[in-house]
Amino acid sequence: MAVYVANAFRGRFAGIRPDPSGKGVESPARAVRGLKKLDVNFSTPQSGLGLGISLKSVHVRDKNPTHRFHHNTKRNDEELRVEAAGYHQRQPYSVLVAVVVLPFEACEDADNRPSSFGTWVQYLWPLAGRRDPHGDVDRFEHVFVALYDPESAEVGFFDVTVPPAKVGRPSTEKLLSIEAFVEQVAVTYEQRNALDFRWESGEREPAEESPEEDDEE
Repeated sequence: MAVYVANAFRGRFAGIRPDPSGKGVESPARAVRGLKKLDVNFSTPQSGLGLGISLKSVHVRDKNPTHRFHHNTKRNDEELRVEAAGYHQRQPYSVLVAVVVLPFEACEDADNRPSSFGTWVQYLWPLAGRRDPHGDVDRFEHVFVALYDPESAEVGFFDVTVPPAKVGRPSTEKLLSIEAFVEQVAVTYEQRNALDFRWESGEREPAEESPEEDDEE
């Protein structure tokens, strides 16, 4: 999954890890307590960590009588909060994305409760929405649930800030393709790192560096 996601970003983020062969999975990035490992990592010597994507997954049903896809919900939430806080305290301008991967079956197990998919979205919702470098350090800029079909390899991404259905799969309009997922994340990254100047007319141009003062003779 890390290679699949990194490959989708590769055209816009040269050097993103892992590489197409899988080298660089769980590559290190500097956090508040030393180096931690990221599933997908875009870093540069000039800016440090620019974009980090953390992947969690539940692929099999619970063994308890409900047979739902709730395995390690609390643990994953706690791990994600620790990851976000560690990176954002050290590198507040970094854009962090969490993706929890579930099979489409997780949309179809509703009983007197919402489906496992709906429950995960509700559970992850408070983690999302860090809008600027001064926001809560333990939140992510974006959080998604990625749904997949193991037979067809279909994959769709659901933004947890969008209200989900309690029962059944999300509608086609709400389920993002890998390309749309990349676009949404890339726009946030570009806004966070933009240094362009805007004129009253709305025209933009790259910001000039501070002019150097003439040396005194």
